Amino acid sequence: MTVLLIILIIVHFVKDQFDFSAVTRLGYWIIPIFTLYQFIRTFAWSTLNVVTLAIIVIFASWVGRYQARHTRIQLEETATTYFRDAQQHEVPIYRKVVTAQGGRHYLYGWLMTLGAQFVIELTYLHEHLTLSKIGDEFFTEVLADLMSFYRFTGAARHTSWTLWALTGVTSLAYTLWLTRKSPAVKRTLFGETKYRRVTDE
Repeated sequence: MTVLLIILIIVHFVKDQFDFSAVTRLGYWIIPIFTLYQFIRTFAWSTLNVVTLAIIVIFASWVGRYQARHTRIQLEETATTYFRDAQQHEVPIYRKVVTAQGGRHYLYGWLMTLGAQFVIELTYLHEHLTLSKIGDEFFTEVLADLMSFYRFTGAARHTSWTLWALTGVTSLAYTLWLTRKSPAVKRTLFGETKYRRVTDE
């Protein structure tokens, strides 16, 4: 039963990358802010750490750009309410929502980031990776990507600054490259979607 549940969650995660989902400030900023805060809190200055950080930043920035470049953006207009005009006709009021679809390239970038995490654990952290541990970490990252709040729990929490940096820079790069790619995403993520009514005196 547990194996079936895990398979269903992974299938849902993969399918989710091919659906358009709303771009929101909370959803796109919470992970980079949280993970980079954890990175700053745990980073220790040394020559080796600075060199390692530079490599992580270059790799993670490239992955974030790769994912963003292939992400599809669209502006959806959904009628949520209506009003009646003078002739009692129903006039719909549309709500504009910016949505994004990561697709297979987002999944490729996600797998590259997970692979880099395993390389860091083997080489820098000198951890012993078993198939069971790899499977557990894979599933943990799936849950953390599906439900942002899961990354805040103890089960999903990294202990090394290297892993915080990898996750944080990848997520931040993806978000920033999306804002550069799409003015609509930029307006949404930087809170520039408010409208003002201007009238003459």
